[in-house]
Amino acid sequence: MLTRATGSSVPVAPKAPALPRLPPLHLPRTRLTQPLLASEYRLRLLCAPAGFGKSVLLNECARHLPRDTRLVWLDLAGRPLSAAALLERLSTALGCEAEGPSLESLLELLHEQPQPLWIMLDDYPRATCAELDACLDQLFERGPASLCWWISSRRQPAWNLPRLQLQGDLLMLGTQALALTREELQQLLGAQAPGFGMESLDQLFEASEGWLAGVRLLLHDADEAALAQRLVSGTSLLRDYVLQDVLADLEDELREALFALTLLPRFCAELCEHVLDGGAERLAALRQRQLFIRGLDSCGDWFRLWRPLALVLRRLPSPLPPNSVHVRACQWFAGHGEIREAVEQALLAGQMEVAANYLQRFGQEQLLIGQNVSLFLQWRSELPHALFSSTSRLIVLQAWALMICARLDEVEACLADLAHFLPQPDARRQHELLAHWQAISGALARQRGQAQARQTCLEALAELPERAWSQQVLCYQTLSQQALAEGNLDEGEHYGDEGIKLARLHASVLYEGLLIVDRVHLLEMRGETERALELLEQALGALGATPTGPVPARLWLLRGHLLSVQGLFEPAREAFQIGLDAALGSGDAYTFFGYLGLAELAAYTGQRVEAFRWLAEAERLMQWRHVPEVRYRCVLQLGFSQLWLQQGEVGKARAALEPVLQHYRDNGLLAPPGAYDVVVRVRRQLALCELLDGSPQRAVDDLRGLLEECLQRDLQSLACDCRCNLAEALLAAGQGEAAEEELHRALGMAARQQLLRPLLDLQQRQAHWLDRLLPGAAGQSLRERLLQPVEPSPEAATPLAEGALLSQRELTVLQLIAQGCSNQDIAQQLYISLHTVKTHARRINVKLGVRRRTQAVATAKALGLMA
Repeated sequence: MLTRATGSSVPVAPKAPALPRLPPLHLPRTRLTQPLLASEYRLRLLCAPAGFGKSVLLNECARHLPRDTRLVWLDLAGRPLSAAALLERLSTALGCEAEGPSLESLLELLHEQPQPLWIMLDDYPRATCAELDACLDQLFERGPASLCWWISSRRQPAWNLPRLQLQGDLLMLGTQALALTREELQQLLGAQAPGFGMESLDQLFEASEGWLAGVRLLLHDADEAALAQRLVSGTSLLRDYVLQDVLADLEDELREALFALTLLPRFCAELCEHVLDGGAERLAALRQRQLFIRGLDSCGDWFRLWRPLALVLRRLPSPLPPNSVHVRACQWFAGHGEIREAVEQALLAGQMEVAANYLQRFGQEQLLIGQNVSLFLQWRSELPHALFSSTSRLIVLQAWALMICARLDEVEACLADLAHFLPQPDARRQHELLAHWQAISGALARQRGQAQARQTCLEALAELPERAWSQQVLCYQTLSQQALAEGNLDEGEHYGDEGIKLARLHASVLYEGLLIVDRVHLLEMRGETERALELLEQALGALGATPTGPVPARLWLLRGHLLSVQGLFEPAREAFQIGLDAALGSGDAYTFFGYLGLAELAAYTGQRVEAFRWLAEAERLMQWRHVPEVRYRCVLQLGFSQLWLQQGEVGKARAALEPVLQHYRDNGLLAPPGAYDVVVRVRRQLALCELLDGSPQRAVDDLRGLLEECLQRDLQSLACDCRCNLAEALLAAGQGEAAEEELHRALGMAARQQLLRPLLDLQQRQAHWLDRLLPGAAGQSLRERLLQPVEPSPEAATPLAEGALLSQRELTVLQLIAQGCSNQDIAQQLYISLHTVKTHARRINVKLGVRRRTQAVATAKALGLMA
């Protein structure tokens, strides 16, 4: 029964409630207040753990109360509350004397309100109360449309939220939405710690995950040095806050479960059940209380604790022995094939032998996933050497992991350890172990640029058993790389095909992607840039859910390189950044090419200081990772020499290049992986040094020899570079007519290959000459002018203009025709249909103005399109 305060039919509204004061250095959250205030939902629910600013956000919204709306603010303080007590407090707040008010009488009172009403319930009771939840559910359902509920809670009440959601009556902001964004954290730092730099911002954002209370407590009376220490060890204030505001109301079973979860990198209900008695039920209770549990997948199966809470809990006395949790978790992960987590948990439990045993199950393909290479080598450093080298399988695994990182001296040590397992008890196992030894030795020789890599890998392939298919794939990769470094592109393609077939046979997109990296290098060397990009896109699409690790990183970095040489600088920069992000932490030596690519980009765009910085970063990375110079020195010196030549410092460039070339010649070495034509490029740069040093005729002689060599070996991309340099050298030697003819040929090659790189340097030195000979409208970029379509005249177009219309794919088909291949042979070699081959052949004849295949070949050779 409700008694009206005045006896009238409509109660007199009491004075508007006094709102709590906003905290000092209050950070306005317009990102959240705007949608909350603009919405027409009947229930706005803020549901998150302690310290996410729920009360302050309600307070901030209350201060934007519409002029004709009445506000009721009740601070429930999270304490237990019965349904009757809530009805009484609401009735009193609405101006009625409560005499055991019922739900029906309160609903009647709500419907009698003469104006719209906001009811804000701050800090909803934390203890579960079915009666209270049911009461609120009825109030939501049966209350007037002019009533809007605003509720903050540390637990998710048992209301019919799905129904409210379907009715369009619910706006719910959870932990993720309430967490500080990077921009909000930057504003907070500006107010509370204005002297902090961007590095501190990044570290704090990652460590706090946007937990507002955690941020404020970590920043309290801290300078940057103190903050760095606090991010590792926490603070006493943060510890006390967790003890009093997070753990104080928890039952012993839930407190124990929370401490157990801090020991797990991720968890699900089944794992919790294995680790703890009733673990699944405890996890559900913790989630219902919103206790800093963060989802990891869209299905809601896997979770982890928020980092700042885990940071504190790991430094508090645990109510249960951690080793028992690690051992049980290790068993569960191993039973579900999650070897990485099983090994980690065994190491945390101090069970080295168990960790080594699980490492035996670590598949070689897993090294190519995410940061597994670095993790595997970290385990190698944590396990005793005798234990880690206790089986031949473990030695083979670490050798291949070290190979990815190019830690070649350590690979050699693995080979010595592997030799200790010889002889084997029988001939079969003896041959198999020797084959593994040869496979690693061959790959090691390839990394060092040694010629014996081919024979060693061929012998390994002859003995490796079928189950060692991953080692066979790597042998084919080594053979393909060796052939590319020797300039035998057809042989390199053959071995690459064999490896790709084997990878596809075993449905390994990772190994296929690894081999496609070298196939893309091959296509670029042949000048088939567009086809290389198409292949990259296919490989990246096939990887799909594998966003990080050596393989996607290499593919993205290659994509950046190809876009860069095409003059597409911004897409190239984005690709390089994605590739570097994917490579971070993997330890892959190929990461070097990401920094090298960024240096090339900076050089192309005139940012030479930035280019030198990237090259220095690349060198620092290789030295820090103990990568031998044979893997990177010549490539690095080539990059430095390019910058010095741009600055006119010919002496520096020559001094950098000559020792490198001499070293390769004296020691009979081959180019390193990922830079198969680098020795020829060094020779081209030295010829350019002759040109810029006032010896154009010597440069002409050297460049003509290099051009002939490139065309014979089908190094079309490098041939285009040489042609541009040769044209410039002829011009400097006073042979203007020959120079223009050579430049026309170079422009045709560059257009077919969509290759802008050789023209950029020429433009810096001979801009007027290039502008005169390269057609195009005023205001067009160099790339636009190069790639604009050539329109044949109504009369017979010149053979050169017609020839320039051949695409790179058409030129490839024509080269195969010249080799005597049938249409069927061409289709098989290029993985295209017979119909497509015939279409290409018909277009070639039309463009060259001929009728027969033999005429097409002869015309192409006469135009200089083919050797």
